[in-house]
Amino acid sequence: NSICWLRLHLLIDTTVANHPLALEMTHYGASEVYIDGKKIKSWGTIKGKDSSEYYNPKYTPFIINLQTVGMHIIAVRYANYNAQRNNKRYNQNMAGFFMGIGETNNLIYWREYQLTINTFIFILLFGIFITLSFLHIFLYLYHRKVRSNLYFSIFCFSISTIFYAMFVHQTSHSVAFEFDSSFTDLIITAIACSSLSGLINELFGNRKSIRARIIKVLCIVAFALMFVSKNVGLIAYLVLIIIVLLEAVILTIMAIYKKIKGARIIGFGILFFTLFLLLMIILAALGHGNFDDRTTSGRVFELLLAAAVLSIPVSMSVYLAWNFSGINRDLKLQLERVQLLSEKTLEQEQEKKRMLETQNEKLEAEVVLRTAQIAKQHEELKSEKKKTDDLLHNILPEEVAEELKQKGISSAKFFDHVTVLFTDFVNFTKAGERMSPQELVDELNTCFKEFDEIISKHNIEKIKTIGDAYLAVCGLPVTDEEHATNVARAAIEIRQFMLERKHRLNDKTFEVRIGIHSGSVVAGIVGVKKFAYDIWGDTVNTAARMEQNSEPGKINISQTAYELIQDKFNCTYRGEITAKNKGELRMYFIEGAI
Repeated sequence: NSICWLRLHLLIDTTVANHPLALEMTHYGASEVYIDGKKIKSWGTIKGKDSSEYYNPKYTPFIINLQTVGMHIIAVRYANYNAQRNNKRYNQNMAGFFMGIGETNNLIYWREYQLTINTFIFILLFGIFITLSFLHIFLYLYHRKVRSNLYFSIFCFSISTIFYAMFVHQTSHSVAFEFDSSFTDLIITAIACSSLSGLINELFGNRKSIRARIIKVLCIVAFALMFVSKNVGLIAYLVLIIIVLLEAVILTIMAIYKKIKGARIIGFGILFFTLFLLLMIILAALGHGNFDDRTTSGRVFELLLAAAVLSIPVSMSVYLAWNFSGINRDLKLQLERVQLLSEKTLEQEQEKKRMLETQNEKLEAEVVLRTAQIAKQHEELKSEKKKTDDLLHNILPEEVAEELKQKGISSAKFFDHVTVLFTDFVNFTKAGERMSPQELVDELNTCFKEFDEIISKHNIEKIKTIGDAYLAVCGLPVTDEEHATNVARAAIEIRQFMLERKHRLNDKTFEVRIGIHSGSVVAGIVGVKKFAYDIWGDTVNTAARMEQNSEPGKINISQTAYELIQDKFNCTYRGEITAKNKGELRMYFIEGAI
């Protein structure tokens, strides 16, 4: 818990003198390196107990040159005031440092090779697992009965986060970040264990089993124990991982034994992954968990590790392909049956037609008699139908209304490129105090009617009003490449209308805030009675945050919307602003068209 000096005496002969050498260090403190009394390198800053800055060089080599034959002294001035605290809080007992000296070419090449290979592997695996995570979460959203997609998505997301954290740990030199992020790693590990258990029980077990619930409770308990005792918490995590791996192995083997459909395909990846992790835990417990990747055994270990990591996603992908082909075969058989049934139905219809032709003469007289009545009824129905169609088109987009009339239902659809507009009146509640209820409703109706006319002019679809908020979107149900531009122009007109009205009516009207964001949404009809066309997705939430963080008489847009309209409108960058449940987001004000 203070500053110390450590010295190393080196006897240099002619083979080393005046020959470039590489020196590397790693530590959790701050250091200054001196050769023969001359300072050549420093990592961090040594100032005092409360003001020292710690830096982990992580074996980053730098070149030294001992020019003369004889005795040389390498001295290190080292400080690590947090050593005892790190041991107590993070269970980390490295108070000192490691130092290595080697040939320049070999050492620098080896460290650069390690960094390049590790970075490539971490980023590649992160990309694979995050892609699988998004793929399966969308599969779950479109077919929620298959909950295994949800658990597999969470598992892949946690694994991708682990690889991203490994990449960050490799490149970051901040000691505080390295220690503090260990708690995040523990949370991710607990989520990975819980999701793997959920996946196995969904595929081969019972989702409501007591065992599955106990494992979820153990995940929470193991993380909580880390705040009580690090050693006890780590033991609890080890026990949790072993239990989850054993559960996966046992349920997978039982599923293969029972010949559950698809068990062999998925089971191969799960068994290989879990058995490999169990083997690593056993080797680590026996003290054989370290492998030098410069040796043959180390390279074999790296290949097995890569195979284990990729075994689950590969097996899941094979299973999806196999399942998809099975669905295609079933659909083909059903199509053949439908065609056969259609032929039989056609024969029956032809027979009915022949029977009806014999009755045609008898019905002609009655048809003539009732024609006039039917014509009259038709006119009445036509008039009522027009009223119904007008009402339906006023509630729903024209394309959705036509689909609802033709099919009786309208399915939700995903739209990848749309722009959402949110407006809200500032201090609307206080406006009710200075206006009568009738005046308030009349003014709100006047403003919203003008909004309706403006957005209709720019091919924007009104979704709904929520109190004094107004929600509209461009780019659905018919795609529009100019969706962001249309919304921006409509927003400027709305702002101008409200500014002019405020200038005319003063306190008898409102000030408006506008928020815009571009992205993807899911749109469809909600409910059966008093149904409404609505949109969902993170894009809607982000647009709402844009509106909430706007200012009176301003149009606040996101980074995504800005990139789509920056060539057509003058915008002012506001910086990164904290949005509720979104973190810091880049925001811009639209000033006007270019």
